[in-house]
Amino acid sequence: MRLPSTRRPQRPGAALVEMTFIALALFTFMFAIFEFGRYIMYRQIIDNAARSGARQAVIEATSYISQSVATADVTAVVNQNLAALNVQNLNIQIYQADNNGTNTGNWTLAQFGSNIVVQVDADLPLLFPTFGFLPNNGAAANSVHITAKVMMRSEAN
Repeated sequence: MRLPSTRRPQRPGAALVEMTFIALALFTFMFAIFEFGRYIMYRQIIDNAARSGARQAVIEATSYISQSVATADVTAVVNQNLAALNVQNLNIQIYQADNNGTNTGNWTLAQFGSNIVVQVDADLPLLFPTFGFLPNNGAAANSVHITAKVMMRSEAN
């Protein structure tokens, strides 16, 4: 005796639709991980640039060179560290500070042991659109703002 066939009907389009939804979620997650890793890398490089600039500022002998030359030296060190990055709205601030990091005046007038702060602000342009799901806190469209602030004690004057 022969049993009736219980084969299901073929549905090749269902697998394609399911794969489309899975691939969309997979690629979105993969691009988010890639963009987050890029953000962490940029943040680390900007932190290192601010640290190098602060090191240059605290060893710069401002007693016998002009303020503009000293500031240009520190800015050049920061820009040299950021040369490989594609950042927008780069802003470098150098100032003398109290122990809380509050601006107290011109950094070139800092005495030995006084705090000098180098603050680097930049906008990281994102590679992938966020479609409004992530905060867009950069000044440029589709960008994220990064701030690095480093404080060291003056060693030169």
